[in-house]
Amino acid sequence: MVKLVYIGGYGHSGSTLLEYLMTGCPDLVGCGEVVNARRGEASARTCSCGQPTAQCPVWRFISDPALEMTHWSHGALDMRLLDQVAANYAAMVDSTKTAWRAAAAPFALRHKLSQDFRLVHIVRDPRAVCWSLLKRARRVGAQSNDIPLSIKTTLGWCYANSACELFGRIYPDNYARIRYEDLATDPCAVMISLMRTVLPWAQWDYNAIGSQDNRHQLYANRMRSQELPLESIKLDNEWQTEMPRKLRRLVELLSWPLCARYGYLQSQR
Repeated sequence: MVKLVYIGGYGHSGSTLLEYLMTGCPDLVGCGEVVNARRGEASARTCSCGQPTAQCPVWRFISDPALEMTHWSHGALDMRLLDQVAANYAAMVDSTKTAWRAAAAPFALRHKLSQDFRLVHIVRDPRAVCWSLLKRARRVGAQSNDIPLSIKTTLGWCYANSACELFGRIYPDNYARIRYEDLATDPCAVMISLMRTVLPWAQWDYNAIGSQDNRHQLYANRMRSQELPLESIKLDNEWQTEMPRKLRRLVELLSWPLCARYGYLQSQR
């Protein structure tokens, strides 16, 4: 059975970077945010492999109108993908994460797959996550008030990460956690340690990224189609100097129990 590696946590926490790095294992295929492939427009997208959906060797099945993908469950789509990639890969990555309606996904998939399921929980400082979303709202010209958006983001961050924490307590052998800050600071060391835990049989090498046709993401952030030289992977800590102090304090107040658990309370304020 193909193993499923599910990336949990909240958005803007580095899941696309993590999935990109995981494709340094040629026996693993990265499929991006699988849950979004149920959208009606998914069959018209271009995969990160460069092929239209209908020609992608991993995703072309969703172009069949008889399947009515909008009616499929997230779990059913993951199971179909696992069958689809079984001939060429030993593991598959779904980076849907655990925000809001996807919070129960790891539990349901673990129930289906048992020991062939792994949850990799990636966590990022909520102040950095909040600042990233505020910047995006301003970039696209969205009309939003900083305080409500900060509150919504922080509560979502707490919810998504709490779901992963609960999973880890119930299924410790199927769970691993990393911090975005550590991954961005020393990607090779973190990935070697993570892969030994999650897929101990895997041969991982950063230089293998891009040498195999194992990036097939229909949905992820804009990084999904890019190549990342190792030296270009840098810690994004702009929030420390640019985020207004009142917003930082608000996020800290709402998230302090988990911030303390993840070692973020000592970060610059």
